[in-house]
Amino acid sequence: MTKMKRTMVIVLSATATIASFSQVAEASTYRQAKTQLNLRTGASTENKVVTVIPTSEYVTEVSRLGTWSKVRYGTKTGYASTKFLLTDQQIGGLRIGKTLVVNPNLPLRSTYAPGESPIARAAFEKMKLAAKQEKITLVAFSTYRSYAYQKALFDKYVARDGFEKASTYSAQPGKSEHQTGLGFDIGGADSSRYAKFSFSSTKEAKWLAANSYRYGFHLRYPLGKESWTGYTYESWHFRYVGATLAAQLKVSGLTMEEYYKLEPGKPMTP
Repeated sequence: MTKMKRTMVIVLSATATIASFSQVAEASTYRQAKTQLNLRTGASTENKVVTVIPTSEYVTEVSRLGTWSKVRYGTKTGYASTKFLLTDQQIGGLRIGKTLVVNPNLPLRSTYAPGESPIARAAFEKMKLAAKQEKITLVAFSTYRSYAYQKALFDKYVARDGFEKASTYSAQPGKSEHQTGLGFDIGGADSSRYAKFSFSSTKEAKWLAANSYRYGFHLRYPLGKESWTGYTYESWHFRYVGATLAAQLKVSGLTMEEYYKLEPGKPMTP
């Protein structure tokens, strides 16, 4: 082999290696656990379980091996079944980092059905206990809603109040945060004030407004921000976003649309 040919082989080999690394890097992306999912040491159910990934948690997919994905979850790396890892296209909405944004402009897929988030529920129970110590009663009276449930609910409101008015206080199917399993409607001891404007004057609403961010909850539709959220003020509707983001939103006083510099939420016409 001549010197020139050897040089060309080396160059081509190096190029192929770089391309290979590039493909691996490009394959690295977020995926969401469709259900509670085992993270294993290898690409087989016979391998040891490293940890359990909760439903709706995001992992970083590094590569694939047959029907398995090599993923990073927190500080751990292992293998999880690819069929139980959802892509952004399968979820809908808009993922920013590990935060899923849903509003009138960013609908979820009708097939997306994660159920109530166990992490959000655990955070709520912790918040509920803290409130109880201050003689405050908190009740999560509505959390996860499926696409079909939201459709039936919205249609009922349309039949009662008309499409335009219903769209100001109820989300159309696919556009409800409740479908993510992260939206929590929270009330107090008096159930007659659930999902009512009068709840805003209760001690429970005031406690939530002052303390919910400590537990990762964000008041999603605040007073005076209707032009941004697309919905009327709801003192009872909270979205679990995690303690860090909740604190940032609390300090800034911004809605998620403002914080992420998104278009204001605008309900669609019929």
